[in-house]
Amino acid sequence: MCIKTGRDGDPPPARQDWSRPADRAELRRYVDRFRVPDVDHIALIEATAECFEFPMCDRNPLPQWTHGRVTLLGDAAHPMYPMGSNGAGQAVLDAESLARHLVEQPDPDQALRAYQEERLPATSEVVLRNRVGGPESVIDEVERRAPEGFDRLDDVIDAAELDAVLTGYAAASGASREQVNRP
Repeated sequence: MCIKTGRDGDPPPARQDWSRPADRAELRRYVDRFRVPDVDHIALIEATAECFEFPMCDRNPLPQWTHGRVTLLGDAAHPMYPMGSNGAGQAVLDAESLARHLVEQPDPDQALRAYQEERLPATSEVVLRNRVGGPESVIDEVERRAPEGFDRLDDVIDAAELDAVLTGYAAASGASREQVNRP
């Protein structure tokens, strides 16, 4: 299977499914940019009988997840661009929150609403941050500042600036040291 992703800012494919054949000519534009030592990746792709697109897309945050005694979690609640397995990480945090609220609240309706009130704003922020590169946005910034390359990262971007981006994203995604180690 061949995997295709768009350039930054490209709109998602019109029809997002897992069985849409890829345009080999378009795919070739991307694979020609890469070199893999000791592997003829172009020949491997050309020898592949079927080639499919892999739609990487997200959705705008929903205004609510809970309707009566039905609620959403994980990708159903907040599909997002994959940045560091954050979709999976957010789903785990959703499950923990939902379970905790169901245990703490005697009324299931209140528990579902409390879960939504806790998790919806947090995941909405992660979805929006992922659209602009998430924690990997530092890579884009370094490339913008040093398009010809560099010898020392410190000459391109200050360690404090890197730390601010990464700790800010970690806090937004529930992965800060304090959040991970909470009792």
